[in-house]
Parts: sequence; C-alpha cells; structure tokens
Amino acid sequence: MRYCIEYTGGYHNTFVNNRQELVKQIQLAAPGTVEDIRKLYKSGVSDSVMEKYEKYIKK
Repeated sequence: MRYCIEYTGGYHNTFVNNRQELVKQIQLAAPGTVEDIRKLYKSGVSDSVMEKYEKYIKK
C-alpha cells in the first residue's frame, strides 16, 4: 500500500511504499510539519489516515 505524507505549506510531499516506511518518515519529520497522511489506492482514490498515525508524529 502506498502512502503520501503532506507537509505544511503544500510544496512538499513524500511518498512511501509501506507502513514501516511511513512510520519511519513521520517520526523523522520536524514537529508540526505533517499536515495530512493519505492512503493511496490503485484506483487513484485516496483516504486520509491522519488520525490513525497521529501517535507517531512529534508535537
């Protein structure tokens, strides 16, 4: 499953290929910079999963 990490300002997004990479990336992000985390499906649809991964984000 692919994920897209959207950062504040809207100029920078990071794409990762699995959950382990996602958790690693959001733990490395500077506090307060992650705006949204979206799960990307093969059909092109995306859903926000920010609530599920908020516990890994530095505040």
